Amino acid sequence: MQQAIISELNKRYTEAAAYYEAEIENDQHDILPICFINLAFLYWCFAFELFEFVIPHNIPDYWSKRGGEKFLTVLDSGLAKFPNNAELHFWKKYLLHISYGDGFTKDDCLSLIETYGCGESSVPYFFLYALNKVKYSTQRELLISEAEVMPTAKNLYIKSVLLSHA
Repeated sequence: MQQAIISELNKRYTEAAAYYEAEIENDQHDILPICFINLAFLYWCFAFELFEFVIPHNIPDYWSKRGGEKFLTVLDSGLAKFPNNAELHFWKKYLLHISYGDGFTKDDCLSLIETYGCGESSVPYFFLYALNKVKYSTQRELLISEAEVMPTAKNLYIKSVLLSHA
């Protein structure tokens, strides 16, 4: 996973995706949910973020097509391996919501947090912050700080959303 993260931090996104794919395909017992999350997020960006991601980072058409075909499959694989991971559940709901208009409300997000907890990740709070800036301001600051320390594509996206709702 280290190679994938390094590639991603250096904005070599297709290389990072290939490393994440290899990590998942090796199916080691010590694989982490973040491999599935980061790969699914990159795939989603490749498929759906044309002006914001694909064009600025020169993502080839092959990867855009692959992203559209695989981002949900990667999330489902991650959920099969980590069925209680709140962040995996969140990204599946959120990406379906913003890509295809599937319903995802504040109550849905709160229910997800209640069901799975957020001990490992504060990510669902970036969605909630847009709906209540005062109540979730502490989580906002934490998420921005995480993005500055680890500027993966996912974290940069979260930071941009949070800053746009300031």
